Amino acid sequence: MNDFVRETARYYPNLDEKLIRIVVVHPGDYLLPELGEELGRYAERKLRERKVEVIKGARVASYDGSFVKLSNGTSIPAATLIWTAGVKPSAVIDLLPCDKERGRICVNEYFQAPGYTGLWAAGDCAAVPDSTTGNFYPPTAQHGLREGLVAPNIERTILAQPLQPFRFQTLGLLASIGHHTGVAMMFGLKFSGFVAWWFWRSIYLMKLPRLAKKLRVVIAWTLDLLFGRDIEQMITLRDVEEITDRVARIREQVRQQPSPAKSALDTSA
Repeated sequence: MNDFVRETARYYPNLDEKLIRIVVVHPGDYLLPELGEELGRYAERKLRERKVEVIKGARVASYDGSFVKLSNGTSIPAATLIWTAGVKPSAVIDLLPCDKERGRICVNEYFQAPGYTGLWAAGDCAAVPDSTTGNFYPPTAQHGLREGLVAPNIERTILAQPLQPFRFQTLGLLASIGHHTGVAMMFGLKFSGFVAWWFWRSIYLMKLPRLAKKLRVVIAWTLDLLFGRDIEQMITLRDVEEITDRVARIREQVRQQPSPAKSALDTSA
């Protein structure tokens, strides 16, 4: 987003770049903790170089449409708020009396909840132990897909056959931080810069279904590299509704604010 906004601003001479302010709020000590501190610090440094403000050790407490209030008391004026949050298990799990880890059911390597016969869990609802690290597998897509092993294990239980333990080595984690730059950790090796961004793009392309879809995406990426980003967008009915709602919120806030004349009269009285 930072790249898009700043690259687009040059097409609007009356728009001062000083009006552009992008702030990243993160509750931890460094960004992208899944990739480790080294790559997290690298990502932060690159974002700051591109005029992105980074606030760490705080969470978003509220947003009224005009101001973002943080848990540390900071208030940030913002017309656009993009919220990214982690995975949260289903609320149904809270009713279960079994052991939990950050809201997820603690299971063994076979996806069974110890002490509860017939209770199985996988995916976002399960805390699956990693025998290699001694921790739990992260709730990411590459792990969740392979945790489908729970179904054959349930079948094996019915047929009184030995269960198959879950063993999986994380293939890698990647993130794009803009301007043809990324960070990645693949098979224990760390990458940063253009190489990591290229890995991220390549894997994203491989995951797309159908050859026709892949070709369309490649053509779009190539056009963006040669001619820049497409800054035009057709306004839909949903866009009109969102703008109308935002204007209504702003009018309501203005209406609720006391007028200077009334405040002056109250003071003089």
